Amino acid sequence: MRIRIIGLPEEATQAANLIARTFDVVEISRPIPCRGASRNVRIYAEVRLPQPAE
Repeated sequence: MRIRIIGLPEEATQAANLIARTFDVVEISRPIPCRGASRNVRIYAEVRLPQPAE
């Protein structure tokens, strides 16, 4: 599953860290600047659902 995070750099990084605590992370991208005059960035997180404990 792929999740896109959009926000200010500090907020997006904080959200990516929270996602990493919740899901099984395959990959998290570097912050990518949004187009135009925006100060926002995008971070893509590729994750898997955590496996239930047996």
